[in-house]
Amino acid sequence: MKIKDSRKLKWPSRLQSPPDTRDRSMYCDFHRDHGYTTEDCLALKREIEVLIKRGFLGSYVNDDKCPRNNQNRDKGPEGWRNKQPTAGTINIIIGGTTSGEDSSSGRKQYARQPPIISRLDLACTEDITFGMEDLEGITFPYDDALVISAILANFEVRKILIDNKSTANVPSHEAFVQIVISSEQLKPVKTPLQGFGGGVITPEGIVGLPLTLGAEGKQVKQITTFEVFHTPMAYNAILGRPLLNRIRAIVSTFHLAMKFLQVMESG
Repeated sequence: MKIKDSRKLKWPSRLQSPPDTRDRSMYCDFHRDHGYTTEDCLALKREIEVLIKRGFLGSYVNDDKCPRNNQNRDKGPEGWRNKQPTAGTINIIIGGTTSGEDSSSGRKQYARQPPIISRLDLACTEDITFGMEDLEGITFPYDDALVISAILANFEVRKILIDNKSTANVPSHEAFVQIVISSEQLKPVKTPLQGFGGGVITPEGIVGLPLTLGAEGKQVKQITTFEVFHTPMAYNAILGRPLLNRIRAIVSTFHLAMKFLQVMESG
């Protein structure tokens, strides 16, 4: 009711079920009709979720009381806080160079190089599986993205999107500023990236930042290359294929989870 006059709120159409089949003792303020209570209205819950994902209703969101789906998507450093000191916390903020570097000659050289990991190495790796235990606490049906937390440059950064369609790792400009990385630390690049709103943009530069993923006992630590843009983003960062392939990560959007093969250290 506190946001009923907001222009951002999209009101639903009237209920289609016959009026004589509904419980007249229950009333939904969102549909403005009888049949069930406002608290049980799935359409209202979906609309609120959409508004939150778009960056609105921040003053009403309490991370400690989020639904299980949100907690599951924000897996990460909950168990690290007493084990790994951080400089602060960054909450939600309302083709790239990839492995071929920033020149056509560099990309050609990358395409011609022999495999670094042999088939024998791959044959010795453990299998990754997802089971029923990974579905614990998830409410169906849903169409949520996989959003996690991580330690980035000694900051606990939440709302990081795992996107295996992206060819770049991208921090939001706001998160980049809060991490206190100066523009002088950026390495200039000229290779543009496509996909932000359908346009083509050129990064301000790239920077390598220490990134820690996973929970205590099963972590991966990498110096990860990020491409920095001055453009609005719905997330604090996007992790794409360059990192996911490097750490041999397997993503299951059905389980809202990501697993990687082994603990890896990289400086």
